[in-house]
Amino acid sequence: MTDAVYLSGPMRGLPNFNYDLFNKTSSELRQCGFVVLNPAENFDGDQGREIAEYMRADIKMILKASMVFMLPGWQDSAGARLEYQIAQALGLEIIYHAGADQTEPAEMTAARIVRNGERQAAYGHPSDDFRRTAKEWSATFGKDVSPLDVAIAMVQLKLSRLIGTPGHRDSIIDGIGYLICYERIIQYGE
Repeated sequence: MTDAVYLSGPMRGLPNFNYDLFNKTSSELRQCGFVVLNPAENFDGDQGREIAEYMRADIKMILKASMVFMLPGWQDSAGARLEYQIAQALGLEIIYHAGADQTEPAEMTAARIVRNGERQAAYGHPSDDFRRTAKEWSATFGKDVSPLDVAIAMVQLKLSRLIGTPGHRDSIIDGIGYLICYERIIQYGE
């Protein structure tokens, strides 16, 4: 791994594939002494190739980097989101352009927490966890409650909280997380 920085941000759907910002940022970072890996320079700037070809080249570049520099709008780009996740998985330093939002998209945070995070480590698979809760709720309410009912009720709880505190990030993340749990319970075979 070199001491290089990889540029990550949105391209598709933007004028000139956002190459102007990529190239401007690349130039500025190089003037500061950074080795820059700029995906806009792949294939000599050719913009007519298949997306998969660009992503293969981009991932090879990330593997050579020690840092990933996130450009504005990265959260709305499937490619940049993948690059962000690769950087996280590889333990690369993630730095942000002054105009870039540093907030991880809520659905990425929820998936990370539910699928392989501390919650599963603490409570087990959602099917097992929600089955225990369903058993308690069944006893409390005097009627059968299923693990899927628990997931739906928890989503409703988070929606109710969002009515009272619109935009509350933890409620958004948790609501998405409970929907992921719902899907995992179905996949696991309630």
